[in-house]
Amino acid sequence: MNSETVVIGGDGAVGEVLAGQLVGSSTAVVFLDEDERAVERAAEAGADARVGDPSEAATLDREDIGEMETAIVASQKDSHNLLVAQLLRLRRTERVIALVNDPENVEAFAAAGIEPVSASTALAGALDRQRRGVEGVETERSPGQKTEEDATKHRSEHEESTDDPKHERVRSDGAGGDM
Repeated sequence: MNSETVVIGGDGAVGEVLAGQLVGSSTAVVFLDEDERAVERAAEAGADARVGDPSEAATLDREDIGEMETAIVASQKDSHNLLVAQLLRLRRTERVIALVNDPENVEAFAAAGIEPVSASTALAGALDRQRRGVEGVETERSPGQKTEEDATKHRSEHEESTDDPKHERVRSDGAGGDM
C-alpha cells in the first residue's frame, strides 16, 4: 500500500487548506481539484497538486489516484463528496474520509463504508463537552456508531423543517441532490 494521502477539493477552499496543512507530515500529499487557482496555491504550499475532475473515474485513473493509504474528500456538496469517496473505495483506497456538510447525511456515508466528518456535529460536541466541563478527547467510534445520547441529540437538533431548498440530502445508495 502506498503511503500517500490524496486530498480531493472542489468548490471551496477546505481541501486546498487541508492539503497545505498536511504537507510536511510523514506522508506525501496529492491534491486534486478542478479549480486551477486552488491547484496553484496547493502546489505553492508544497503539495503534488493536479487539475482534474475527481468525480470522473477517468480522471482518477489518468492521475493514478488509486491504492492510496488515505483519501480525504472535502467539497461543499455532500453528493459530490459521496460520489468521489465511493469511486476511491472502488480503487482500493485503504481509508476514505469525507466531509459531510449536512449532519443528516452522516449515516449515508457510514453505510457506504466511508468515514464521515461533520464539522457542525464535531463543533457542537466540543461545545457540549466544554459546557459540561469534560476535558480530553472523546474516544473514536466506528463510522455510524452512535450512543443513545447522540441519537437523542441528533433527533432534537434536526426536528426543524427541511423544506429549505438550500438543504441537500444524500441517499445511502449514492443518489442525491438538492431538494
